[in-house]
Amino acid sequence: MHHMDKIAIALDLLRLRHRQQLINEMLKKKAFGGLPIHVAMGHEAVAVAVKHVMHRGDRLLATHRNMHYNLALGDSFEDIVKEYACRGDGIASGSLGSMNLCQPGSGIPYASSILGNNMPVACGFALADLAQKNDAVVFVATGDGAMEEGSFYESLTFAKSHGLRIVFLIENNDMSMSSTIAQRRCPIDIGLFSEAFSIGYQRLDSNHIFEYVQALTDVRSLAVKKSEPICVEIITKSYNQHAGPTPGWPTDPKVVNLAEGSILESSSSDAIHVLKESITAEEYDQLLAKVVLEKEPEL
Repeated sequence: MHHMDKIAIALDLLRLRHRQQLINEMLKKKAFGGLPIHVAMGHEAVAVAVKHVMHRGDRLLATHRNMHYNLALGDSFEDIVKEYACRGDGIASGSLGSMNLCQPGSGIPYASSILGNNMPVACGFALADLAQKNDAVVFVATGDGAMEEGSFYESLTFAKSHGLRIVFLIENNDMSMSSTIAQRRCPIDIGLFSEAFSIGYQRLDSNHIFEYVQALTDVRSLAVKKSEPICVEIITKSYNQHAGPTPGWPTDPKVVNLAEGSILESSSSDAIHVLKESITAEEYDQLLAKVVLEKEPEL
């Protein structure tokens, strides 16, 4: 593996959490009107890992919950916030809003508000890479809810059959809108499912950002070497409601307040807590001090 710049990775992780918290505070103040915006607090580790693993030419295709990827890979926080406000000076001139926000210049050529829609499109990108005989890899995000769609199975079948280099990122937060897996379907062992397709499988559940970067680096290399898809299941915990602000109503059991700091839970479910335990106290404090200087963009 290439040398891992742990300080840069840690800074990206802290910045991503802080920026999502800033947006959450703006949502509380209804800064974006009625636009449905899906925050992804708790999903930061996979987004930052993908950023540090992608090579030139690689692409990520996102879902409706794409904030963590767009903030991690994008260049301008302010322009993304302006896009959420549907302003003409937003990153897509106010035409994409939140659920379809993509940034081709930053490696995100496509995002879809249609559940499961991005996976067949990922197959198209990967098939083009194969035809052009390059070594690019397509990362495509999905979740434990969207994987119930037929497009997930069809895309895996197509990708395996045609030897496509696609990394399926299955973010399992045990939640589809307001229902848990147990409430809506039988359990699905993605490891056994991948075995049935004779493709690789990796489970990430530590929320340890440095481990995630290493694991996804290895996954990418394997996808290139074997020219086939790989499933990566990421066990996550969402600290926000399905859409809109958290808390979203007076009796909301989920509460996230910027004033209470970046760590939302002192457990291995929170990547920021894990990061704090993984670097020195001095390093953590210095990095956090840099990050918290950023304020809400003016609209």
